[in-house]
Amino acid sequence: MNKVLFVSAALLSCTLLARENPFFSTAESANMPLSSNKVSQQPPLTSMTYNFPDQARVLREATFTFQNVDGSLETRKLQINQSIDWHNPLVLSQNGAQKSAEIQIVPKSTGTDGGFIQFQSNRNQISLTTKDPILRSFSLSDPSSIIVDFTHTASFSPYEKNLGSAPFLKVKVTYHGKFARAAIALDGRYACSVSKTNSGASIICK
Repeated sequence: MNKVLFVSAALLSCTLLARENPFFSTAESANMPLSSNKVSQQPPLTSMTYNFPDQARVLREATFTFQNVDGSLETRKLQINQSIDWHNPLVLSQNGAQKSAEIQIVPKSTGTDGGFIQFQSNRNQISLTTKDPILRSFSLSDPSSIIVDFTHTASFSPYEKNLGSAPFLKVKVTYHGKFARAAIALDGRYACSVSKTNSGASIICK
């Protein structure tokens, strides 16, 4: 009788100590994550901005990757194909109660007098007024600038002027013996064209 009671007690204790899955160790069972289809809660989207690099000119498409209610990920592409101004950030918002304000760019025209040459900028164009003929023009990438050389024999001290109208930051005029050089610093990378005019030269940056 005593042997029967001892065997029954031993079987009962083994049942209480048994693990749900005997193929995992006790430590592994404690660290096993629980699977769930519950989607984690994220803060609501209000507004966010993205700044384009200075070489960006056309926004072709935007790609959105979102998480569905079942936890799966899905990607959609939105075709845009519109020109952009990289100076202005792209604003992404989701707010039904408030409409986003429209960004307006007021044309800004500035000028500077450099003695024998004058500079007048307006948006993406700058006019160089001088009686000296143009010898050559070229662009530099580092730093981003446009170089215009003029025939000029009278010596002068080099000087620098602020233009203050994007994309044109400042101009530095230097004397090189038989010609003068105007180096116009830009605020980013552009495709620029230089054309001669009756009063000097015109530069357009795109």
